[in-house]
Amino acid sequence: MNLKWIYITMVFAYYYSNGQTLNYYFGNLHAQTAYSDGNKDAATTGCNNPTCSYAYAKASQNFDFLGISEHNHAAAGMNISDHYLGYTEAVNANQEGVFLCLWGMEWGVTTNSSDGHVIIYGFGNQLIGWEAGNYDIYVAKSDYDALFKKIKNNSNVFCYLAHPGYNNFSYLTSNPYNATYDSAIVGAVFRNGPAFSTDTSYSDYPSGNYFSYYRALLSKGYKIGAGYDHDNHYTTFGRNNAGRLVVLAPSLTTANFYWAMKNMHFYGSDDWNARVDFKINGTEIMGNIVISSSIPTITVVHNDGDGETADSIKVWSGVSGSGVYPTVVSIVKNNNVLSYSDIGIVNNTQKYYFIEIVQADGQRIVSSPIWYTKDPLTSVSLFNNKNASVLIFPNPVNEYLNISCSEKNYNIRIFDVSGRLVLQENDKTGSVNIDFSAHSSGIYFINIEKEGQTLYTQKFVKH
Repeated sequence: MNLKWIYITMVFAYYYSNGQTLNYYFGNLHAQTAYSDGNKDAATTGCNNPTCSYAYAKASQNFDFLGISEHNHAAAGMNISDHYLGYTEAVNANQEGVFLCLWGMEWGVTTNSSDGHVIIYGFGNQLIGWEAGNYDIYVAKSDYDALFKKIKNNSNVFCYLAHPGYNNFSYLTSNPYNATYDSAIVGAVFRNGPAFSTDTSYSDYPSGNYFSYYRALLSKGYKIGAGYDHDNHYTTFGRNNAGRLVVLAPSLTTANFYWAMKNMHFYGSDDWNARVDFKINGTEIMGNIVISSSIPTITVVHNDGDGETADSIKVWSGVSGSGVYPTVVSIVKNNNVLSYSDIGIVNNTQKYYFIEIVQADGQRIVSSPIWYTKDPLTSVSLFNNKNASVLIFPNPVNEYLNISCSEKNYNIRIFDVSGRLVLQENDKTGSVNIDFSAHSSGIYFINIEKEGQTLYTQKFVKH
């Protein structure tokens, strides 16, 4: 029999094991100041740097965070010394628990359909570029393959696609699914802009959207969330419209924010205080990748701070990697609550589900998906974090089970299908071979634990 090499990581997120409540935070991660090509109204506003831009954003309504993502190259106005200075200004302006001031970059160009702008956070004051003397980390212009590989290999970094479409990032939809790129990219916006708006009445919404491209990437197999950007080039931070990127996190800290973004716990909303509770089987939230023996039951609650009722709530679904666009599988009208069970799900096929809400005033909300595999042999729900790094093989196993993990000094516990502990071992190196030849054939679960917390769980079969 051929052996399957399975590269899949299972993580019980911290808030599951500790009953952590997730809160809703509203903001924007795509904005420029005069350190590249933003603050175009500086002559009249007097604001020409990140310090005053963050101060302006803190006074905007229903706004909890602002990420400034200056263009990364001199053609768009960026000088590496300003990048360093902007990072320092962001650190000084940041108020953990009150308002997050984040510092990133907008990498790339939009010269042709293979190019595109990538919003990147997590490299601190290091600038990624291609111009002599104007970078800390070199990536050649338009070399997105090298860029995504650098992001994938840095666990503290995330990126998403700014204003993507078929005229940009065309290679993602025209080529086969790429797991490396998927590991680097956490999302794509379904709305962006209007980038050059000078309106501060919260009512100037972008006319276009990237919803079709979002669905195309999901059909290819990419595990990405749905976001929202303003792309400010004038001093309008948080005020050109009421659209928001909404992030679900335990509290408003930089660490929790990064955790939520990397795990796709976010959605895009035209409404600045709409809270969407989207779950499967009562526990799995948007962004989760789940294996369970039960039929997926989806529940959605739309709770708008202004009392608006949803004109419609739709559940979109598709088969991951099929190349077939998702379709609407359930819809309710004039209701803030939806419940739907997918009784026709095929065993061991990964499906994804996401929510689209249209409010009575026409404002839209698009959620990140939940990816769900129904496996009748799984006795517990397993959660997958695509950013973790665990390799367990072969599966099925005859003699030696090999484990490679990005963590070190962790405990390994293996249970049989009844929950009985059959093996326990400690590994200090990150790589270990376990002799499993003496154990009976059947289904087992391996837990990787560190400091009393379960980090990873995976099912495997012993022949």
